[in-house]
Amino acid sequence: MRSLCWSAAVIICFALADVSGYTIINGKETKAHRRPYMASLRNAKGEHICGGFLILPNYVLTAAHCYEEPIKVLLGAHDVSKKEKSWQMIPVQKFFHHKKYNNKTHENDIMLLKLKHDAKMKDEVKSISIPERYEHIKPGTRCVVAGWGRTTCNGSSSKVLREVEVVIQEKCKFASDICTRGTGTMGACNGDSGGPLICLDKIRKSKAVGIVSNRGDENCEDPNHKTVFTNVALYRDWIEGQILKSSAA
Repeated sequence: MRSLCWSAAVIICFALADVSGYTIINGKETKAHRRPYMASLRNAKGEHICGGFLILPNYVLTAAHCYEEPIKVLLGAHDVSKKEKSWQMIPVQKFFHHKKYNNKTHENDIMLLKLKHDAKMKDEVKSISIPERYEHIKPGTRCVVAGWGRTTCNGSSSKVLREVEVVIQEKCKFASDICTRGTGTMGACNGDSGGPLICLDKIRKSKAVGIVSNRGDENCEDPNHKTVFTNVALYRDWIEGQILKSSAA
């Protein structure tokens, strides 16, 4: 585990363990609260606009192109169509966009959200680890994408959290990205940007290695469809830097 500490008005410590968007095409419903780090970003109308994931009690990672104000973050949800006892709805206090985000090419498509207050950690709400900088995911690795996006390219959004298995590809257009393809006719497509690409590390621990970006092949139900993710490991220093700045302010 890697810890980072800083001094502000008091000494604060946090740990980042070693460590719209995209549709879940032909995926399966996730077991309720199996992925307690999942976040649903809600606009002023209360509509789901993007996914995200909790990395610390008061910080959520998502995609930069998901930016909209105001945003509230819904945690502890499985079925987003009906309120559950496990729900925690927390306003976003501050947005950290990557300064080099390109809204045309979607390079550096990453955004950190600071919540107004800490989420209450429980079985339905937990953070997920992110990888160390330069931690490499080998091509051919099977990982998972989860979200509440559309289940077909032209369909409606899913009410329940769904997931699908994808395979890491060898090459991407940009070095800062990770690319995947679905297995058979399964994959991710337009409907749930900002959500995590979840892979297991050497000790079988889940890590959020990628963020679903606003890119990919247009025909998302094609078995050869490619999905593009922002490579979280390459932005770990940036993430830690934003948290330090925010805490020192």
